[in-house]
Amino acid sequence: MTDNEYIVLARKYRPKKFSDIIGQDEVCSVIEGAIKLNRVAHAFLFSGTRGIGKTTIARILAKTLNCENLDLKNPEPCGKCKNCISIDNESNIDVVEIDAASRTGVADVREIIENINYKPVNAKKKIFIIDEVHMLSKAAFNALLKTLEEPPLDVVFIFATTETEKVPVTILSRCQRFVLRRVDLNMITDHLINVAKKEGYTLDKESAQIISICSEGSMRDSLSILDNVLARNKKISPELVRNVIGLTDNTQALDLFESLCNGEVKLSLEKFQELYEKGISIDELAKSLMKLTYNLALIKSKFENSYDFFDSKSIDRLKKLSEKFEMDFLTRFWEVMQRYLNELSDTFDEKQCFEMAIMRMCYISLIPTPFEALIKKEDDKKRLTEIGENRQSSQNDDSQITQKETSNIVENNLALKRDLLDQNKSFENNESNLKKFTELVEFLEKESEMLVAYHLRNSFRLVSYSELDGNKDAFHIELENIGENQEAQSILWKASKILGKLTNKRWILSVTNKSGFKSLSEIEQLNYERKVEQIKKEDSIKKILDIIPSSEVTSVKEIEKENNKNKEKK
Repeated sequence: MTDNEYIVLARKYRPKKFSDIIGQDEVCSVIEGAIKLNRVAHAFLFSGTRGIGKTTIARILAKTLNCENLDLKNPEPCGKCKNCISIDNESNIDVVEIDAASRTGVADVREIIENINYKPVNAKKKIFIIDEVHMLSKAAFNALLKTLEEPPLDVVFIFATTETEKVPVTILSRCQRFVLRRVDLNMITDHLINVAKKEGYTLDKESAQIISICSEGSMRDSLSILDNVLARNKKISPELVRNVIGLTDNTQALDLFESLCNGEVKLSLEKFQELYEKGISIDELAKSLMKLTYNLALIKSKFENSYDFFDSKSIDRLKKLSEKFEMDFLTRFWEVMQRYLNELSDTFDEKQCFEMAIMRMCYISLIPTPFEALIKKEDDKKRLTEIGENRQSSQNDDSQITQKETSNIVENNLALKRDLLDQNKSFENNESNLKKFTELVEFLEKESEMLVAYHLRNSFRLVSYSELDGNKDAFHIELENIGENQEAQSILWKASKILGKLTNKRWILSVTNKSGFKSLSEIEQLNYERKVEQIKKEDSIKKILDIIPSSEVTSVKEIEKENNKNKEKK
């Protein structure tokens, strides 16, 4: 074969019989079964994406139906009879192939209808193959309806389309429909290696995998890419294939992807600039980033993916990234990336648009997801509540949390900063009010009003302690009733009268439904337990506990020595 007679690989290695078709076994088996049982429909519709064998199967079906040496036990065209040869050469007068993309009008369909009434000249059946049938006009479809429903017995229509949704339902209902699948990437890889071997080249598996991934399940696209690779007339390697396609290797794409996930704007722009200067296709780079996000989500889901091929180093890096980022971040990153990268096709400057997309994705990656923000806000509120309880229950320096420690909790949470300032003020007021209330109860005890003091210490919790505006020496105390005593109002009324007599001031003590601090007895119990814990930590006490088996500190009392009046804890 001379150079002028060169045929591209997609045409040279086009299947000639059903057994040669790759990736469409189910469709082929149904058609072969129909031929064996003599139940061949009068109209077929093959649909699916580009380059997966729609027109090829239509031609093989036409050869099979007209083959003079057909064996029903193995319904494959012989490829040797004059009908098979003429159909392969596209010279058979009874097999008409029409491109609906260029012949869309009703006049073209009328020409078909007029020819239907004539018997086949040489073949067994007159076959009309209409490619891209969805391109026909509405009038052309309507003109074809009646003929398609009841054609002559020796006429078969075979339609092929990539957009089934554009074909009227009235046409679909008259056809036997077959949806062709994308070809499995592993099958494409094996086929490319075999084709390269027949052409006298050695194609390694990694290079074949790269081509099959870029073909997106289209056998024709994969063979076209292989044609471009072979035209370089160099030893085939993954680097050569990437250069031909305009791809970068996984390492460089992963570097950019990782910096995007980490929100490193400057580093991401620098990585992209390096790739751009090497001639990277921005469209292919965008697809690579989408594919990395997809595979990272699969790894996070613990799902084994055998279709996208990565080397072991890339897989290890993806696994490490999966430990760093949660699934809700990955799904949001995918959605944002998809929306931004879809803008590339409509922009006046592809590079500028991609760089803006990089900056936006880096910024988005730093923002917590709604789930993260919700959890963080709940945690911060919980910790702030604990701070408040500690401040209320103890006046010890050890229990106080500094302003610096508190501000660290809400350092990145703008929603809580104002609340924190307000709470700090209220904490200070609450401590002061609690101290005043404690002094008031102690005053009642000194005045021998033990019953009232007992109830204020044990049966009530302080809610608020305030001085009434406009009233000189008048105070209002709100309390939460926690005791079992049902005569809370009478006890507080009695306490108000006693305090008024003792202090010559007006006192209003009332019960409220609001939640208050811990009661004075509860605070004393907490302080006592804390004191016991401190004693347990002292070295001398630890030694005693170690010496005496099953011993523990149960109580702590303060005793006063007669000589020096110093207090010691034992």
